[in-house]
Amino acid sequence: MTEAQTKILADRRLAKPQAIADLVKMAAARGKIGASRIFREMIRLGMRRNGVSQHEYFDCQLYRDDLSIEEKKQFLGEMGSYRLNLKLSPPGLTRMRGFLNDKIAHTALWQRWGIATTETQAVFTPDRWLGPIRVLRDRNAILDFLMQDAVFPIFGKPVTGQQALGSVCIDAVDAPAGTARLADGRSISISDLADEILRDFPEGYMFQSAVKQHPEVSKIAGRALSCVRFVTVIQDRAPEVLYASWKIASPSAMADNFWQEGSMLSRVDPDSGVVQNCVRGKGPEAQQIETHPVSGARIVGYQLPDWQAARQLVLDAHAIFPVNGCLGWDVGIGAQGPVLIECNDNPGAEFYQLVSGRGIMNDDVRPILDRVIARNRKILMDKRSRLYKIDT
Repeated sequence: MTEAQTKILADRRLAKPQAIADLVKMAAARGKIGASRIFREMIRLGMRRNGVSQHEYFDCQLYRDDLSIEEKKQFLGEMGSYRLNLKLSPPGLTRMRGFLNDKIAHTALWQRWGIATTETQAVFTPDRWLGPIRVLRDRNAILDFLMQDAVFPIFGKPVTGQQALGSVCIDAVDAPAGTARLADGRSISISDLADEILRDFPEGYMFQSAVKQHPEVSKIAGRALSCVRFVTVIQDRAPEVLYASWKIASPSAMADNFWQEGSMLSRVDPDSGVVQNCVRGKGPEAQQIETHPVSGARIVGYQLPDWQAARQLVLDAHAIFPVNGCLGWDVGIGAQGPVLIECNDNPGAEFYQLVSGRGIMNDDVRPILDRVIARNRKILMDKRSRLYKIDT
């Protein structure tokens, strides 16, 4: 069997990218443009400091004839997005990137401040002390926890990481048989799961109670938790929502990571919570859809429940760290209200660009980002000025 067939934990690295030659053919046919022009644009846009890679060029459909070359330059690739985030939340100012990338630490902080978040049942870690949280030091401890004490359903994920890499959702365990039933229908060996966690994530892995999704959301999107991605910024003093996307999990997936086949992504009005459009897939194969392919329920025009509470949740959480100019948040719309799943200190521009068809550095968003950056520079200058006065 191949590695992809035996893998238990979600792993984007096993997804084989399409050949560039095939993407060129599909884009040329659908966009009714010549392959030579596509190659010229890929080179031109990829050579820019914040430019897009060849696959990002196709993911964002930059071969579209309705986009001018100046509009295409407004798109950022992964590295360009990272450099932008370093300006929006400069390390010399925030010094919080490591903390916010630690899911144990920031989850504990949200709980301390009374922000609705996930419940951690246990953590595999070789060396950390975690107070009242149960610590699993080795393989046997992981097995004992899962077969004797875990409360299901349970969601597992690495202590650090993103894009649902290494995640798993377990519905139930048959301890005598040594097997677990996953949310995607598979039956797997608990021993194999423990071995994979130890091999792939030796620095730490956490098990959290799975969030029970709001029943109205499940009617549309299925049982897998489909989170809203909020991106918030601070232009002056108070956080505000820059944009929001709804990540609708693939019917066959355990999480809402958009890289899995069949996953969907929607643009949501940040004020009202009404879904404005929905896309399934990327690049030449992307489809604009209005109804869910399995449930048949209408997605476009749907009003996500508890929207104002979800908005306030992320605004309150961002206000804990006002020196961070920009943060990303995954929020689950739970049965008892919105739940903060995790924080992303480096929210990429990918979701915005895929669902809007516009580059993040467009004429509407860029002025906002420029004001965030200017605010950060002023704070840094003021701090340096005070330090200089003290030193002299």
